[in-house]
Amino acid sequence: MRKAAKIWLWCALALSAATTLLNAFSGRMLSVVIALTALAGLCILLFTERKAGYLFMCVCYLCSFINGLISGFTTDTNLAAAIIMSFIGSALIPVITYLFLRKDWQKLK
Repeated sequence: MRKAAKIWLWCALALSAATTLLNAFSGRMLSVVIALTALAGLCILLFTERKAGYLFMCVCYLCSFINGLISGFTTDTNLAAAIIMSFIGSALIPVITYLFLRKDWQKLK
């Protein structure tokens, strides 16, 4: 794995950890569980360089998107804003990670 990808994965770990803490302090426990499992996927990808870590992370972010949609439907927030913000939050790390990994994908286990 290239050095730039490893640096990005460390940044993604820090961002995900910060989001997890924010969700924990806000009392959104389902989001905390999803974020912790996404962190596990990032760790698998970073430390063992396995494709499964990326795929696991993507599934977690898909669950995070669905959770954001459900909370957008059940709260009094603007539904369009909830959908857009949930999509941005759920797609940002997996898409950037893919852009860093696409050249090294075949080298991953």
